[in-house]
Amino acid sequence: MRMGIEAVRIASKINAALFAAVTCGTIATIGVLNATIQPRFDEIERTNALANHKRVVEALDTMTERLQTATHDYAYWDSSHKFLQGEGVEDFISSNLEPAFKAVENLGVNALIFVRADGTIAWGEAFDLETENAIGSIVKELTVFSMTTPGHGSEEPIEEHGIVKTTRGLALVAIAPVRKGDGSGPTVGKVISAKMLDFGAVRTLTGVDFTIDVFSSRPQSKPDEASVELRTEAQQVISSSIANDLAGDPLAYLKVMSPRDVSQAGAMAIRSAVIMMTIAGLAALAVLWLYLRRVVVGRIEALKNHFATAGESGTIKAAPFCEGGDEISQLAMSFNGMANQVNHLRDAIADGAYMAGLSEWAAGTLHNVRNGLVPVATINWKIEKLFDGAWLRNIESAAAECAMPDTDPARRQKLSTFLVGSTSRFVETARKTTAYTAEVNTAAKSVLDMVAEFERYAHRKTELEGINLLSLMSSVCSTLAQAQADKIQIKLPETSAVVMGNSIILRQVFSNVIINACEAMEQQTGPRQILIKIDKPSELEPMIRISITDNGEGVAEDQLTKIFQRGVSTRRIGTGGLGLHWCANAIKVLGGTIFAISPGLGKGTTIILELPRFTNTSSKAA
Repeated sequence: MRMGIEAVRIASKINAALFAAVTCGTIATIGVLNATIQPRFDEIERTNALANHKRVVEALDTMTERLQTATHDYAYWDSSHKFLQGEGVEDFISSNLEPAFKAVENLGVNALIFVRADGTIAWGEAFDLETENAIGSIVKELTVFSMTTPGHGSEEPIEEHGIVKTTRGLALVAIAPVRKGDGSGPTVGKVISAKMLDFGAVRTLTGVDFTIDVFSSRPQSKPDEASVELRTEAQQVISSSIANDLAGDPLAYLKVMSPRDVSQAGAMAIRSAVIMMTIAGLAALAVLWLYLRRVVVGRIEALKNHFATAGESGTIKAAPFCEGGDEISQLAMSFNGMANQVNHLRDAIADGAYMAGLSEWAAGTLHNVRNGLVPVATINWKIEKLFDGAWLRNIESAAAECAMPDTDPARRQKLSTFLVGSTSRFVETARKTTAYTAEVNTAAKSVLDMVAEFERYAHRKTELEGINLLSLMSSVCSTLAQAQADKIQIKLPETSAVVMGNSIILRQVFSNVIINACEAMEQQTGPRQILIKIDKPSELEPMIRISITDNGEGVAEDQLTKIFQRGVSTRRIGTGGLGLHWCANAIKVLGGTIFAISPGLGKGTTIILELPRFTNTSSKAA
């Protein structure tokens, strides 16, 4: 029964691999189409949106220019010139401006105003062309506004046209100075014509939907008038720009809405192509699966059953599936040749593996013991230096001479002063010796704990517990700092993390890595630094990353993966090669990983360890 389940799993894996290939091909096709074709459609839409925006702007400009042309006819007319100077007023009004509604309607505007040079209104009327109702309120508004335009009061009068905000809404306005018909003579006033902005007419003219959102208050800083901003939404592209009024001040946002017909058509074409390609891929997948099932999976299933039988019985027999000349037949023949050799070498391999394991365990233990005793030897050397031989001999001689009865009193006084002065040095030496002795005891206890843990390793599995990384590394670095005092600066991380591990094993792992880093900086002439960091990922990440970086001799790229192999060392003298190999095995036992990165020789090395995050569940054996 178990054989049948495993065979189904193999077939399922092949089926999943084929399906994944088709899926990846489909996804890649979608990605390519979306990355190459769809952006082209989007670009066409953006270009079209800019063109529509320009069309609306040009339509508004064209309307105001036409209004300017009609106003120009009244402004450059001798009769208008005389009228504003007070000559033939009644005749001019009766002949050209009465009835008032017809005068305005015939010009195709909503308001017509004649303003004298002093700003007073000579004549002005405004009407709603549909209802014929007077809207005289905008006459005064437009007159007052005309006094604020750039052309007002200039020595050389100019014609102006644009959009103006009134109480009745937005209006297209044209202003022209009144001069003689040939353009000569002084300017005696101005003619103002206005037409309420007909949004429907502009939409009909341009075929584009748009809005003009008037500012509720004047912006404090002048916006960029030249730029057109594009915003893409699900169904349309909105182009926006600043519209100024006739005086040149920011008036409103002009927003033009362009439908996304092109991109929607492109998206539909892409979806159709993807669907057809998916159907074709699935059909090809079905044909390929039937073929593989017939010529590959069935034969592999039979060969697998033979392998399983050989594994369960403990005796490797020759496989009976050697007919044919394909790779499966060659695999069966190779298996038969291998079976004969394995049967002969099985016992020898088992014995060799046992002896190799013992040898590697012993070598790793001795290496770690040696590293643990390095601080002890260094601290003992420091204690020996504290008790300088010449100093002690001088004190001994002074004490002996001071005790002699025949010593001259003046000489005895000097000797006593010397002995008393040496007391503070004795006290300081004793204090340092006590501190060094405590460090020796700590290092010795670490070695004893490590040996005890190694002994437990030989008999049972390692128990895991929650380990505070910062506390553990602080303890390790405190001991190692005594051995490297004033030589190497070790910077601990600012934050900590709790991992699942064994304190004895992790202490030795960190000691090995840091000692290796110290040795890598022996030839460093500048500052020697070791930087330790703890990266805390999100709560969903199961691993905690620790990096230990030195600025030492570095590691060549082709050696980065080899330094964790047994017997491989980057030291110049070519010894060692056990520490990192032991560390790699120990970290693997704890469920973590270890690897190295380096920019190159002479550029330092970073050892990165990843350990499981501590959980609230009970510790489990490794």
